[in-house]
Amino acid sequence: MATQPERIAEAPGAVRVGLDIGGSSIKAVASPAHGAPRVIHKLRSQSPGEAVIDDLVAAARAVAAGAPLMSVGLTVPGIVQDGIVRACTNVPQLVGLDVVGELSFVLGVPVTVMNDGLAAALAEARLGSGDAAADVFVAVLGTGVAGAHVLDGVMLPGTHGQAGELGHVRVPESSAPCSCGAIGCLETVIGAPALTSAWERATGQPGDLKGLQAAALGGHEAAQAILERAAQALASAMLVLSALVDPGRLIVGGGVAEAHPQLPVRAAELARQRATFHHLPELVPAAFGGWSGAVGALLG
Repeated sequence: MATQPERIAEAPGAVRVGLDIGGSSIKAVASPAHGAPRVIHKLRSQSPGEAVIDDLVAAARAVAAGAPLMSVGLTVPGIVQDGIVRACTNVPQLVGLDVVGELSFVLGVPVTVMNDGLAAALAEARLGSGDAAADVFVAVLGTGVAGAHVLDGVMLPGTHGQAGELGHVRVPESSAPCSCGAIGCLETVIGAPALTSAWERATGQPGDLKGLQAAALGGHEAAQAILERAAQALASAMLVLSALVDPGRLIVGGGVAEAHPQLPVRAAELARQRATFHHLPELVPAAFGGWSGAVGALLG
């Protein structure tokens, strides 16, 4: 169920809504319909179920907090073409859905949809930690690992809209199967489900990211080893990113980075130790944290 929206400021008139669908939750933000995007309400609701359109409609209406809707922007962790989700490993019930058409029909307002990594990069480059930097790569560590490259303020999605999929870079720290069908992808080590599963295997008890972080800070050797392996894997991906893209600034956000803020810092340290010709980018935390995708949906 959606929680009550966090009221940041009063919202006169109509609002625009941004929805970010992830494997573990739907994040929603609302902004005044006119003027520069500015988050006035936000909420997090449960993961979308099989009735995904109903869940999105409920989230949009809840975050609007009674204000009329002007438009809805939506992000998904997958590939979107012509408003239809073509691939989405972490939320498979979206695949084949005309989310733009169905959501627009129910809500009666224009709807746009884009990849979550692209949306997060858009938000951070234009409004957040990009801070007018010429060459920015944004990585979002969540259920999966999304990413996107922004050069001189222009998004570089690639020919098929699949550029920036840092989570599916193969890393030597893993030989585990990934939801995409490959073996050893970065997100099999650093994605939220991978981290919590490793913690559960180590302790025999259900766990979460906060519990893992608390245990690591408390000196629990297994917790520290899990996070060190994740940092090693992220360092491997950073070196690949530097070799292929060479961004000037790397912005890291998402739920995993919020729960474990030292993890990207440790990864950058390990990458520097292993670098040869690489020029590693400046590492900056995301201004919007795990909400970058939802804020970016407002801009799409």
